[in-house]
Order: sequence, then C-alpha cells, then structure tokens
Amino acid sequence: MSVRLSKTHVDKALKDVAAGGKSYDLIDSQQPGLILRVGPRGARWGFKIIRKGTTYRLTLGSPPGLTLDEAREIVAAAQRHVANRTAAPDDRFLEAEFIRLGKVAPRPAPPPRDPALVAERERSIADIPYWTWEVARTEYLAEVKRTLREATWRDYSAKLGAPELAILAGKAVRRVTLEDLAGVVYEVHRSGRETHAVNLASALRPMWRWMWQPHIRTRSGIGIEGVGADMSKLAAPPKSSARKVRANGKVAGRYVATAPEIGTILGVARAGILDPTVSLALELLVLTAQRRRPVVDARVEDFVPWAEVPGWGVWSMGPAHRKTADKRDDQSRHALPLPPALWQRIAQQLKACSERGLEHLFPQIRAWKLGDTVGGHMNEAGLNHRLLDLGVRASPHDLRRGFSTHAQKTLRLPRDAVKLIMDHNEGIAADDVLEGHYTLDDRLDLKAPVMERWTAWCDEQAAAAAAGFRPLPELAAEISARRRARERDGKAKSAAKKAAAAEAAEDKALAA
Repeated sequence: MSVRLSKTHVDKALKDVAAGGKSYDLIDSQQPGLILRVGPRGARWGFKIIRKGTTYRLTLGSPPGLTLDEAREIVAAAQRHVANRTAAPDDRFLEAEFIRLGKVAPRPAPPPRDPALVAERERSIADIPYWTWEVARTEYLAEVKRTLREATWRDYSAKLGAPELAILAGKAVRRVTLEDLAGVVYEVHRSGRETHAVNLASALRPMWRWMWQPHIRTRSGIGIEGVGADMSKLAAPPKSSARKVRANGKVAGRYVATAPEIGTILGVARAGILDPTVSLALELLVLTAQRRRPVVDARVEDFVPWAEVPGWGVWSMGPAHRKTADKRDDQSRHALPLPPALWQRIAQQLKACSERGLEHLFPQIRAWKLGDTVGGHMNEAGLNHRLLDLGVRASPHDLRRGFSTHAQKTLRLPRDAVKLIMDHNEGIAADDVLEGHYTLDDRLDLKAPVMERWTAWCDEQAAAAAAGFRPLPELAAEISARRRARERDGKAKSAAKKAAAAEAAEDKALAA
C-alpha cells in the first residue's frame, strides 16, 4: 500500500509487531523507493527501485533506531547514486551513510605502512625467480658430482649440510652477505672445531664463485642488478696458538704410530676375527703407507701380477685416485710392488670380486647412512673406526708417519727411498719437465727392496703382538664392546651437536 508515511504509521507498525499482527508493506509516496516492511519478526526499512531492467534492493534498518527522516535521506542518496551511476546501493554505501548520520563510529584508519616491511616485501617478490639456499646447494653439489671425484662430492655434501647453516633456510642466496657466512664460520670456530671452520669456509667460497659465473647467475640471481656478495674473503679466524690435545692425549698432526700398534693392527687383521674385506684393507693401509682414500677406492683393474718378478704383484694408482693429481692434469700413475705374501691375499680378494662383477677391491659392506643403497667401495671413515675398535691411538695418517719414521730411524732406509713409496710424486717436483713429458718409469726395482724390508719388519711386529693376544673369542668380544661404546657415544655427540646448532640458529633468528 502506497501512503505518505508519517510518524503515526511508524508507531502503528511497531504496535502491530508487538501484537503479532499480519504482515504488510507500506510504500512511501513522498520518497519513492522507501518501504516499511511490517511482520512478526519486526518492522524494517527497505529500499527497492528498478532502473533499466535492474532491480536494486537494500535493507536499511529498523525503527525507532532509524527514524523516518533518516530513512528518507538514505533512500534519496541511493536514488542519486543510481541515477548518476556513481555508486551501487550496497553494504559499503549503507555503512558510509550510517557514519554520516552518526549511527556508527568510523573505522579506525589503517596504520601507516612500515617502509622497511614494504621494502622487504618488494625485495621478496624480486627474489622469487632466483635460487634459495636449498636450491643453490642442490645445484652446486650436482655440479661437484659431475666434475670432481665422488669423495670430494661426499665431503662437500657433509660440509654444506652442516647444522650451523640452517639459518640460511629459505633465504635467497643473492641476499646472503659475507657477514652472514662469516658469522656461521666464526660460531663453528668458537665451538672449538677450528679445522672444521677452515674447511667450511673452503667449501663455501667455491660455491659462491661458481654461482657468480655468467651462465649461472641468471638462475642464482647473484650479480643481477648488483645484488650479491663477494665471498672471496671468507675465511676462518686464525687458529689458536696452543697445541690442541685431543681426548685420547694425542697432539693433532704429531703422533707417530708405534711398533706395537702396527703389530696389533696387522695381528688382528690376520687373526680372522674381523670382516675379511676390512682386514685386508687394514693390512694394505699399513704395508703400503698410503692414505685411506686410495686404499678404500682401490679398483680391481689397478692390481696386476708383476710380469718381471714371479710371485709379486703391482698396485698402480691412477691420478684420479690420488690427492691433487687430477687438479694438475697429472696423468702419471703411482705404482707400488706388493711382496708375495701380501699379493697372495690380494689375489684371492681380486678373484672373489671378479666373480661377483665388482669394481672395487674393498666393496661396501653396508650403507654409509640410513636410506642409502649398498654399492661402491667401503667408507674411508670405516678404517678410522676399526682402528679405534682395536684400541690403538694411531689413525691412518699416523700410520704414514709410522712408516716414514720407522723406515728411516729403525731400518735406516734412505729418505729418497721412503719418498718413492709415500710421495705421490715419488720425490720429484710436480713441475719437473723431464719427468712429466719424457720419462715413463714406475721404478719398481727401486721400490721393491723398500717394500720387502718394511713388510718383513711389520711381520715381526705382528708376530710379537699376536704372541701376547688373549684367546681370540675374548679378543673379538672386546673389540665388539669397544665398537658398541663408540657408536653410542657418536650418536649422543651427534644429537647434542644438532641440538646446540638448532638453539644457536634460533637465538640468532630471535636477535635479528
């Protein structure tokens, strides 16, 4: 029903609502589009018009909270917006009208935008196409695996997976500063792992140098628009002047394997209480005085009988398996003659590997870590672990010092003769033109007497040690007990190290 609405109509509508009367609508003839809807649920002001086939509806509110005059003002404003096409009569329009009429308080103004947050947001958007730390590490390690030795790849994987680097998680590498990495290296150094700090810096520098290359920077983002740090000056703090004494009483880089230790290692290796592969690897380590990496990485194809001397064998190490040789493009091989007793044991292992189609003389016995597949050669750290299990203080490098010391001091072998066995260049300068370009000689005849005398001396030490062994079952149980204790301690230290690194990263994040 269309009427000129007045206060009387509004009051009657409120009474009808209270009495539960019938529903009805009153259309205001004074202000087209204004409707008073009355029903059991209450009285409400409404707005409805049709313009060019479009219907506009809006519920305005209820009397007496919204008076007749106020409802007419709102509808008149809605009519003007529709006619002028300036705004649609919706909830935002209604809120603005209520604010104008003083019905509701204006919304508080939004706080001013923090310029630093705005800049950070813009920077994050700009970094989206480029590598994060995790992506960069994966890409770089893939390149290391493609171009360098597998052992180098494993070494870099461990260093770049250090818990201390967790603070870089999710961060674009182009935003990593020299100070960020220097702080990580410093924390490692301050924890007492000074050598590890040096090694960590030496792994991070080439990674950044690789990401600076023109064909890589388009993906890494380093150098794009001048963003990215130069890590060439990244270095660990100087090492402490005092000699670092380890928990077992050894001074790093100074300990020489004793004659009883050499005898114990060989005696146990030949007693048959260790895995045959590990036993032979330990024997080759002691009798050839080579580093642990060429020993564990020894290929079946590198061992051949010595044609000129029956009963002897030859181990010929290629440059890819020797320290720094591949970097110098050194194609020479380091060949060692193997005395008959040692060659006989190696020949048996060679036969077993050939029958199984294995590439390495010392195949992997079990996975290096959980989730890995079994394949390739034994882990070089396994040699260190077995020496600890035997109860000796000597490490693989201490055994090399033992060879150099005892061969010269006890056997009175000339220094040059010792170099023929130990030195990858066999005592000849790496840049020697005559050797590098004109000489093809393994000098096996000069090396054989050295190996023969050294092996005989080691056999004497092994026999003396074996004479003092307790019954083999007891000795085996003792070695197993040491191994279990070492593994428990290793797990505890690893857990403590990870917890400390996580706590340090959290503290640094909170400080930032």
